[in-house]
Amino acid sequence: MPAAAARHASTQFKIVSAKGSATLTFHTQKSDLSSISNGTVKLSVGSKSPGTASVPGRALVPLKGTLSERVKTRQRASDTSPYQEQTCTNARKVKGRGGLRFRRVGSKIEAEWAFPQAKPKFCRGPSPPKSITSKMRQLYPVARFTGRSATVIVSGVRKSGTGANRLTYRWRATLRLAPL
Repeated sequence: MPAAAARHASTQFKIVSAKGSATLTFHTQKSDLSSISNGTVKLSVGSKSPGTASVPGRALVPLKGTLSERVKTRQRASDTSPYQEQTCTNARKVKGRGGLRFRRVGSKIEAEWAFPQAKPKFCRGPSPPKSITSKMRQLYPVARFTGRSATVIVSGVRKSGTGANRLTYRWRATLRLAPL
């Protein structure tokens, strides 16, 4: 096989297992303190059945899991009135497909998050900004994908905002691959 073709060839794998979790925590408040919100959105998903992957390419499997939301909001009509508290909670099942995308970057393989995101669907709150979700990647040497099996982990923590409006996003995806 010519060298150029070998550089662009993909390796096929069976996805033995896939798990992903993400947590968004946030605090928002208006400058006059008339409204303050604190919330947490948790996503937890796993593979429903095995799948196949190609490196470079993608590793997507059918998913099952949950998305749970909890947001506590305190509001007041004026500076002298007391705060009224409201709590919004919701949990729902998550379906669909998810996993990782793989692309070649020089002599490495970049694994990028392709699971759903932890963002509010039922309760009011911010979604993770693009400045955070674009960082959900991990580089691995090509040799990682030439052995008998490979475990690929993409994880991290990012914070956004300052003072009155801030959020923290944590994520972790783990895929176990076996060669076909």
